[in-house]
Amino acid sequence: MPKAPGQRFAAPYLVLIDHVHAERSLVAGHPERAARLSPERWRQTMAHIEAIATLARDRYGVRAVIHPHAGGYIEFEDEIEQLVADIPAEVAGLCLDTGHLYYSKMDPLTWLRRYAERIDYLHFKDIDPEVYAEVMAEPVDFFAACARGVMCPIGRGVLDYDAIHALLKELDYQGYITVEQERDPRNADGSLQDVTASLAFLQSKGF
Repeated sequence: MPKAPGQRFAAPYLVLIDHVHAERSLVAGHPERAARLSPERWRQTMAHIEAIATLARDRYGVRAVIHPHAGGYIEFEDEIEQLVADIPAEVAGLCLDTGHLYYSKMDPLTWLRRYAERIDYLHFKDIDPEVYAEVMAEPVDFFAACARGVMCPIGRGVLDYDAIHALLKELDYQGYITVEQERDPRNADGSLQDVTASLAFLQSKGF
């Protein structure tokens, strides 16, 4: 696919996401409780990411982007900052997710601005504040929280998409955005209707 005007890298992208681990999923959204990888395991993880991203670039011409994800070992502020320091921009970009950032105690606006030069791709979600408060108050697996509806259609949650739209215009972001409705796969009924509602809301905001 040819590179669209304003894009740094042409699609498609290889999205790299750390597996959601049981021991981290139960403390997703709680940076103060979650165990971190040992320095050795972290270096091993970074080496794997760099090897995959380099292979995708050099053999297939595909840009790799790393997606910090709730319940994985690349989720929280300190982990994202270390990731960006360890993986050169020419090797891989970032795919930041507004819903995962908020879920994991980060302000999406702050992080979109902070790493604007590393972002090649975005995911959009929204979070129901009442359900979020409930799942943060008890040990709940991340996908169980999704099954309870913590990720709601965009426009019905807590994220400020007027401000996100204004920021992306200011940054002249020209990359792709995927609108997601995160669900437990066993509770996927209604996903199409929810994504359709999210798309209609975003279009009403000028996206």
